[in-house]
Amino acid sequence: MKIAIIGGGPGGLYLAALLKQLDRAHEITVWERNAPDDTFGFGVVFSDETLGGIENADTGFAETLARHFARWTDIDIHYRGERHTVGGQGFAALGRKDLLHLLQDRCRELGVRLLFSTLAPGVEELRASHDLVVAADGVNSATRAAHADVFRPSLDPRSNKYMWLGTDRVFEAFQFFIKQTPWGTMQVHGYPYSAHGSTFIVEMHEDVWRAAGFDETADLPLAPGVSDEKAVARLRELFAEELDGHELYANNSKWLSFTTVRNEHWHDGNLVLLGDAAHTAHFSIGSGTKLAMEDALALAACLHENDGIEAALDAYESERRQVVESTQRAAQASLEWFENIGMYVGQPATQFCFNLLTRSRRITYANLRTRDPEFADRVDAEFAASQGLETVVPAMFQPFRIGALELKNRVIVSPMDMYSALDGVPGDFHLVHLGSKAMGGAGLVMTEMVCVSAEGRITPGCGGLWTDGQRDAWARIVEFVHAQSTARIGLQLGHSGRKGSTRLMWEGMDDPLTDPAENWPLVAP
Repeated sequence: MKIAIIGGGPGGLYLAALLKQLDRAHEITVWERNAPDDTFGFGVVFSDETLGGIENADTGFAETLARHFARWTDIDIHYRGERHTVGGQGFAALGRKDLLHLLQDRCRELGVRLLFSTLAPGVEELRASHDLVVAADGVNSATRAAHADVFRPSLDPRSNKYMWLGTDRVFEAFQFFIKQTPWGTMQVHGYPYSAHGSTFIVEMHEDVWRAAGFDETADLPLAPGVSDEKAVARLRELFAEELDGHELYANNSKWLSFTTVRNEHWHDGNLVLLGDAAHTAHFSIGSGTKLAMEDALALAACLHENDGIEAALDAYESERRQVVESTQRAAQASLEWFENIGMYVGQPATQFCFNLLTRSRRITYANLRTRDPEFADRVDAEFAASQGLETVVPAMFQPFRIGALELKNRVIVSPMDMYSALDGVPGDFHLVHLGSKAMGGAGLVMTEMVCVSAEGRITPGCGGLWTDGQRDAWARIVEFVHAQSTARIGLQLGHSGRKGSTRLMWEGMDDPLTDPAENWPLVAP
């Protein structure tokens, strides 16, 4: 095939190398507007899983990469003047410039045509003259913007401000510096990428950023590649303790707001998006370059294994979309945690560290215990002590207080709507259903949605609480739960809105009632 790749970042270069390796007959050209040595940023992070994929696809290149990696297994969290170390992580990083040089060398070795300091021809011209056009032109993809009617992008700019910097202080582990300043909380994400330097990302809420006066230089007309030196000098001074006598370096460093990119469609005909052009994930989970290179692995395999461009691109998008959306959910949880870090900085140190490490929901309590049992033991012991317990028991079995209500444990059962009420009145089915859950040991049992009016029901079988008879029927269930168990019981009030006046689930979910005369008016647009 004749293949055009717009963008010479890690994703575009890696795709070119993979495709050429799979079939030397491919004619592949990569256009990159910057020079081969122009690269912005410092280090890039890889997980063990990504490295395994690279090794499976190209053992020789994986071995070359491995010789350049800085590796770590610990995370250091600096909080309230103390360092807290948690182990068992398993990541690797290398300089972005080193990665690009290695990929460029691999492409040249395989015979890929690399055009640097060169703008790609128009997309329509490329589509007409090539079998496949890959837009790997980054988060601000001009290709995506020009074809927005097809790709239907969604751009979500976030409120936090951050700046990508570097330092010649070589960290021994991933670093989170949580710094309290007169203006609010600032945080640093730092990690080593070589024997000579580390990435140093400064992040803070926009309110903190403005209060500290960093907005003074935000509107300066800085050209691409030019750093906000005034802000960098200020950060060098603010983080002197964290830098420990080392330098803070800039490289196209200016204040940014992270933008989450999503697209409804990733390909159109023989045009396909790859990497940040298709999707982004917040830097706090270290997945940007990882996702782009995994895209390249998947796209190369799909093109090699499928007959025809359309089938290959369908397979690529189908395979990658699930993985990317899962990663974006984790990244969203992580970025929102850092956006709201002010809510957590009053917590005891161990609790804060635990919440930071599990913020993306990818690392769970059980997973953290596998990674670092001693830290998990400390979490358990301190949490039990905070609840006034002399012995450590799993948190889910510890008491929980909601206002004046104390639950014996943290197990909450919320049954699904069973559509078994008659005129909104719960009967014996509900007594057995909810009563058995309470007797099973849960601390709190919640009812299904209980409708506030006859018109607020989804189906004729929904429970309600708008008559005295319904009240008395619910009281019977509550009395049973209180008499026969130590559980507490709660009621969910709700209204169907536009979803109302439908059949019972097993008679046709969301279908209108069979007899039009039995339907009731909806509260809906």
